[in-house]
Amino acid sequence: MKTAEFVEKYCRWADYYYGEQVLALLEKKNYDCILWENGCSAYQARPVQCSTYPFWSWMIKDKAMWEDCAKDCPGMNKGKTWTYEEILKNKNAYDQNKPLTKQEVEKLIEEERE
Repeated sequence: MKTAEFVEKYCRWADYYYGEQVLALLEKKNYDCILWENGCSAYQARPVQCSTYPFWSWMIKDKAMWEDCAKDCPGMNKGKTWTYEEILKNKNAYDQNKPLTKQEVEKLIEEERE
């Protein structure tokens, strides 16, 4: 699927810092991700934000924050036990990830057309 088609079908522009707009996935009426259908329909190509969840720096800041977030996520505190190194790797990837700006996406779309 071409970038322009994906953006039009699955994305929206979200306000970011300093009046900038960045690309965000659409949400369903219940706030689930547009790509969620009994599991992630884009699992192998999911964005960093999704692949690092729930090891976002603000979520792992302390136990109270973690437990508060776990109230809304049925998968937290279940399943695989992650090593400190794995958690740190995910946290760092999340911290280093910067969303695509409208200008960057428009450039990608234009490059695809060439």
